[in-house]
Order: sequence, then C-alpha cells, then structure tokens
Amino acid sequence: RAYPFEAMHVMKKDIAPAGAGAGLLDLSLWRGFQNGLASLLDIPLALYDASGVLLCSSGRDNPVCAAVKAGREGRSLCREEYARAVTEAAREKKIRVYRCHAGQYFFAVPMPAAGRRGYVIVGGRFFLRGGETRALYGAMARCGLEAEELAGLAEGLKSVSPRSLFTIPSMVQNMAAPFMECLHAASAPGPSGDGERGRGERLRGIHALEEVHRALAPVLDREELYETILAKSLDLLEAESGSLMILDPKRDVLSVKAALGMDRALMDSVAVKVGEGVAGAIVSRGEPVVVRDIERGDFARPGRPRYKTRSFVSIPLKLEGRVIGVINITDKVSGEGFGEEDLALLQSFAGYASIAIERGAYYSMTEELKMISMTDPLTGLFNRRYFRERLYEEVERVKRHDECFSTFIIDIDNFKSFNDRFGHQAGDEILKGVSRALREAVRSMDVVARYGGEEFAVLLPHTNKSDAFEIAERIRKGVELHEAPVGEFEGAPTISLGVAEYPCDATTIEELIDKADRAMYLAKRTGKNRVVVYDADLNI
Repeated sequence: RAYPFEAMHVMKKDIAPAGAGAGLLDLSLWRGFQNGLASLLDIPLALYDASGVLLCSSGRDNPVCAAVKAGREGRSLCREEYARAVTEAAREKKIRVYRCHAGQYFFAVPMPAAGRRGYVIVGGRFFLRGGETRALYGAMARCGLEAEELAGLAEGLKSVSPRSLFTIPSMVQNMAAPFMECLHAASAPGPSGDGERGRGERLRGIHALEEVHRALAPVLDREELYETILAKSLDLLEAESGSLMILDPKRDVLSVKAALGMDRALMDSVAVKVGEGVAGAIVSRGEPVVVRDIERGDFARPGRPRYKTRSFVSIPLKLEGRVIGVINITDKVSGEGFGEEDLALLQSFAGYASIAIERGAYYSMTEELKMISMTDPLTGLFNRRYFRERLYEEVERVKRHDECFSTFIIDIDNFKSFNDRFGHQAGDEILKGVSRALREAVRSMDVVARYGGEEFAVLLPHTNKSDAFEIAERIRKGVELHEAPVGEFEGAPTISLGVAEYPCDATTIEELIDKADRAMYLAKRTGKNRVVVYDADLNI
C-alpha cells in the first residue's frame, strides 16, 4: 500500500480547555474557520497540538464512531489512534493517512509551528467508495456491533474515492496553513511603532476572513457563489473594484463571472487567453502578484482611466495544483496601495474559494444529472420512475396525517392512427403540445409525468375525487383547444382521463394506478374525450 495503517498509543487528554497549550493561536477565531472548512468539505475536523492535546474538537461523530465510542474499549482505541497519528504527523512533518480499528479512514495534517509549538489537524472519518463495504462491516463487527446495526449505521457514512483520500488532506493543508499564519501574525508584536493599533488592524482582517469562510459554506448556486466570492474578497481587502475570472481549460480562456466597477456588457464580452494580459499571466505563472504602481514594472499598464488607484492584487485560484480562475482586486477604499498583509489575507481565502467553486460546479452537475434522471427528454415532464417515487411519498404522508390525494391516468385519443398517417415527428409534436397543455392546467403543487408512450399521469396532493374531477375537466378542455401541428389533421387532439382517489379507492399504489387506468379505459369505450371518475358501482 502507498500509505501507512498502523496501531497507536494512548492520548493523555481527551480535550483541553480553550487556549490550553495553544501558544499564540487564538482558538476562538480558529474555531470559526475550522467549522466553516469542515462544513465546506463535509468532514469532521479537529485541531491538536504536537504533543497530542486536543485544542479544538470536531463536535460531531458519524453513526459508526458514535456507536463504537459508546463502549469503553472502542473509546480507548479511538484515543490511541488519534494520539499516534498526531505525534507521527508532527514529527515527520508529513500528511499521514490511516485506517482505523472500525475500518474507516482518517488523516493527520501537520501545520506550521508557531513559537515553540506545532499543530496537527485530524480529519475524517469516512470509507472508500467501492469494494470497502464488506471490509467495513467486518471491522465494525470486531468492535462489538451487532449485525443488524450495520446496515442502518452504514447509511450515515460519508464515502470518498481513493483519489480523494489523498487530495482532501492536501486541500485542508493548503487552506488552513495561510489562515493559521495570519492568526499568528495578528497576535504577534508588530514592528516598532505599530503598537496596539497595528495589532488591532491585523485582528480585524482575521475576523473578516473568518466571517468570509462562514458566509461561503452554505452557497451552492454557481452564479450566486461567484458574486459572493468577489464581494467577500473586496470586503476582506477593503476595496471597491474587482473581478472574478474562471478558466475554461478546453479553450485556455478566462471569462469574467463576477465584477464590480465594470460595465456588465463589457464583462460579458471579456475573454482573456492564458498568457495574455495580467490575468492570463497569473494563470501561466500560477503565482499571485501585488502591484503597487501599475505604471511601472512587469505588469505596467499606463493610463488606466477606469481605476482610482495605481495598486492592484491578482491571485490564482488553485485546486489540486491546477489553476481554475483568478481574483483581481483594485481601488483600496483608503487610497493606499496593497501590501503583503493584504496578499496573505487573500491567499488564505483563495484556497477556500477554490473548493467552494469546485463544490458549486459539482452540485450544479449533480442537480443537472438528477433532473435528467427524473425527466422525460421529449416533453420535459417528469418520467414514470419519478412519478412512482412521488406516489410512494404521498402515500406515506397521507398515512401519517389521515388525508387523501387523487391521481389521473391520461391517454391521447387516436394517437396510433395519427402516428401512422403523419409520422413520428408529427406525433412528437402532439406529445409536446399535450404536455404544455397539462402543465398550464394543473396547480403548482401537482406532479405531471409522461407515464409511457402517449400516456400521462398526474398526482394531486390534498385533493379528493370531486375536486379532482374539476381539474381533470380543465385539463381535457385545455388539450382540446390545442391546435394540431399538421394542417390536414381533422380536429384538435383529445384525451381520455381516469380519476382515482387514495385511500378510498385503493390501499396500495398498484391498486390505485389500476383503478385510474380502468376508469380511463371506460372513458375510451364510452366515446373518448371525457373524464371518468372511478366508482366501484360502475363495475369497471
């Protein structure tokens, strides 16, 4: 194996009082940063000093850890493992990854020393995605957990890919190290004449940074995230103007995703190739830059009428060693130039922002894939699988609250003959037109799905058969008014609808669908283009 899994010895203390053994580190400020980072990465994090004393706990355990620690032996083993991980990471100054006695993984990340002390962040626990479940169950069983407990507990575990097992600790180190250095710098005595005022200014910057981390964690929407990152960057450096640019790696082009002090039309038109301009050069070099006078030096850009000051700072956003974007900040409110302290603050924020952007992109992709998995590509309606899931949820809700709901099964009349005469492309247009009419006729809380072929289904929460009939009639008339896409087709398409109610007509989902389906076929047999509500007396 490429990573060590080893036994560990007993930790002397489970937790230290706030500030105990912390040296110059302000634990109150650190705690806010740690909680924000743990929330962003969705993993527990804890801070220890190099001797193994817990300074800032994670405050949360997954179900397996909680069950293991409930026993004296399990708690003792956990303490031993963390203590050994901390001391080894501190001594070797290397990230260490371990597999614990319960079959889960955790890591120990050494932090820069301050004064006479060093620190270690411990993160996890989680298990590897794919092929690890059986081994995990075995390890959990050895910890004294009963077999019937395992399945339920495993549901609450976080899983990661083997690659993430090594990239996540590096991310933690890259984001936490600059923040910790800022904390030490803020707490340390300043240069001669700096005094309490200078220290207060540095602490103000740290407080602002801690607030920034907390503000970013809950934002998932990409557009909102870009705006938030830029706004918080400007707040952090007390500046008025700036931009956030994201790299398209396929085209090697940076585009502006958020800007302040720039015309919106200009923002949309800006596309900077890698290597060109200031931002392009930052991507190529992969290093931040602070320019105190734009008129001089490597990045000389004389005559910039749009900006108030000559100073700016640009910093690359990196993830796993690759540049994903650039933050550009200018026009400090005070009129002063940017300095090294500004750069240190922005660097501490940059790693965090990079993770947030990647998480936002992953979330957006997941949401898009989720929508693809539950919608019909032709009509844009929900698909059969999603409809049945919602039916199940509604049945469970009705059981809890002693309520009811209704459902329709809908079929387009004479659709096969239309398809045979005019072709499948014209048939697709009919399906899309009927779908639009369905969406327009139902309420916002109703669920409309393409059930298969020319069949549709509608779920109406909190609705009895009598009210459902009125909605069904509205749907039928809406479709009847829809014009067919083929001129020679005689008349508009029509539909037949069958209505059934849960629980008065059925006790299961299958029975409910069957009753609505039988009502729909009765509508077909009795003339089409009509609504039939299921009734046991109809003998259908």
